[in-house]
Amino acid sequence: MAARRSTMSPPKPPPKYEQRQSVRSDVQPLATDAARAARDEVPGGVARVLDSVPGYWKKNRRPALATDRALTGRAMDWTVQLPKNIRPVVTTERYPRIVNAIADAWATPEARTDLFDHLLNDRRVGRRGFPIDVEREISALCLYASSLPW
Repeated sequence: MAARRSTMSPPKPPPKYEQRQSVRSDVQPLATDAARAARDEVPGGVARVLDSVPGYWKKNRRPALATDRALTGRAMDWTVQLPKNIRPVVTTERYPRIVNAIADAWATPEARTDLFDHLLNDRRVGRRGFPIDVEREISALCLYASSLPW
């Protein structure tokens, strides 16, 4: 019995890769923090609608306190006692109220654990949490706190 010869031609090699220039040369890089801030802003039309709902902001946000804008004495003392490599420098600058809350909860392991869980696992609808540098500092504090004796 004679062997059948294939009438198919051998496969052709794939075409050479040619790098093309991007069509969108007008795109400018955007800082991560600026992009996150833009993403988290409430669109103007939505803000106006929410402003027209009586009591919306009062119901959903607590009134601002003086300690929201500056560190308390307790928080200053607590921050200085931390090892230098985990001091929350960026968080202190951007969110002093968060540092105040951590300092207040630090002495009680259960309160500290609950606060870190709340800060690092944002359950609010439509929110993305902290900027990455702040999240890293809070995570480092959480890890350090977990190494402390109860």
